[in-house]
Amino acid sequence: MLRRDFMRLSALGLVSLSSLAAATGRHAHMHGSHAANTTMTRQLPEQLPLRKLPLIDNLSASDGFRGQLQTAITEVDLIGPEKTRLWLYNQQLTPLIEATEGDEISIQVDNHLHQPTTVHWHGIHLPASEDGGPHDLIQPHQQRTYQFQLKEGNAGLHWFHPHPHDYLSEQIAHSLAGAFLVHPKHDLLADLPGELLMVTDLRLDQQGQVAPHTAADWMNGREGDLLLVNAQRNPNLEVAPGTTLRLRLINACAGRYLRLAIPEHQLQLIGTDGGYLEQAVTQDELLLVPGQRCDLLVRLSEQSNTTVELLNLPYDRDWMGPEPAHYRQTETLMTLATNTSPVTPAIVLPARLRNIAPLDEPKVQRQIELSEEMPNHSEHSSEHAQDSSAMMADHNGHNGHNGHNGQVATSVSERPPIRFMLNGEIFSPGKIMFEGQVNEVEEWEVFNNSHMDHPFHVHGTHFQVVAEQDEQGQWHLPTYRAWLDTVNLKPNQRLKLRLAFAEPGEWMFHCHIIEHEEMGMMASIKINLTGETI
Repeated sequence: MLRRDFMRLSALGLVSLSSLAAATGRHAHMHGSHAANTTMTRQLPEQLPLRKLPLIDNLSASDGFRGQLQTAITEVDLIGPEKTRLWLYNQQLTPLIEATEGDEISIQVDNHLHQPTTVHWHGIHLPASEDGGPHDLIQPHQQRTYQFQLKEGNAGLHWFHPHPHDYLSEQIAHSLAGAFLVHPKHDLLADLPGELLMVTDLRLDQQGQVAPHTAADWMNGREGDLLLVNAQRNPNLEVAPGTTLRLRLINACAGRYLRLAIPEHQLQLIGTDGGYLEQAVTQDELLLVPGQRCDLLVRLSEQSNTTVELLNLPYDRDWMGPEPAHYRQTETLMTLATNTSPVTPAIVLPARLRNIAPLDEPKVQRQIELSEEMPNHSEHSSEHAQDSSAMMADHNGHNGHNGHNGQVATSVSERPPIRFMLNGEIFSPGKIMFEGQVNEVEEWEVFNNSHMDHPFHVHGTHFQVVAEQDEQGQWHLPTYRAWLDTVNLKPNQRLKLRLAFAEPGEWMFHCHIIEHEEMGMMASIKINLTGETI
């Protein structure tokens, strides 16, 4: 969507620049921002000891994992004095399931929400019937049991979250998500101490409740005022001097990009969405987009009583409209400190963590275009503007309330008429865009034909990026080989992804900015057994 289209939206009364920008008086690309919701931010404590992710109980008396998840509205003492009503699994913020490759998994899900949901096991290879996509809803007050085996190749840090179309954004905004760690049967780094970090964000209104979506949320992807690690604001982790920390992170935010760095420290990337790399890759910073995971090593100072911060550096993904207050600011995710314990010696990594064989030459090639479009309102713009303004006024007078920073908030159903598309189409439940065959290598050239970044996610498999295009249009090989299920595309960028599906059935692919997915940037591929007619 071009900026002139944004201005046309505002002229139609569907996006009110006056209400969006009232707190600042300046437009986003004039470096304006929302006024920070200082009341909510100040009341959430900082520097508390890092909270471990709470474990979902394993009820199995033998090998494997058998568990129960209940999705329900849960009152949480978050900022006080009012309790914040979040939507959680088992009344827990950022819960964790742990299992091992080879385990048989059985998880019963009871939906106590007032709307349908699913559980999508993001990053895990399993049968399509157990993927938890939008075509497999658990209705309110119903239950469903997911059953699958963690076959070899599933080792790594994954996560689980809902995936019901038209309800997903509200469920994610209310914190419905958890982590899923799959251990390899034989782990070369099993003795290396590590921390699981699930990064989320939250926006609350003046009553301490989750604020409704705004038009800016739908256009850009929602970013909350409160950036949280394991449901804490800037927690503290204290270790011995010289400790090599293993930090495994999940970006579980709806739209926020994480540009990770620790000043004066290098990051060693040892794993991505699909588990270990072949060898560690040293970087000064790492971009982790919504849906992605990473496995990092960093060696802290050998000096006692030193402090460094894990930072989220600003990243401009071409925000439309007034920017959130945090957008161009450096944020502290977590504070790391050394104590007075004896110095821990440096570790030596194995020469090779794993082998990642390149996929064979593709038998199928596909073109996928991510784009945005404004509908043509030229003929009835005045009438539409009046109808839209009346709708907004009626909502705000009867059902709405002042949301973040005092701006008038839209409900989940009030979305700007922007079309986020794949190959010129918005998502239609039951419609299949492509068909393929099990274990057949495909190459997808994915083109971001839009003005903003989009994280592209594929269900049911992992892929290898085999070529990437620079700003001059030249193709380059990636600097290292990795298994990914989510990858970022900058505006006008093209990537070539190589992948194969091991399981038949319907698999989704979409932008992992939650609001863009909800507004149409999602489609399906049907994978048939070899020999079936396509």
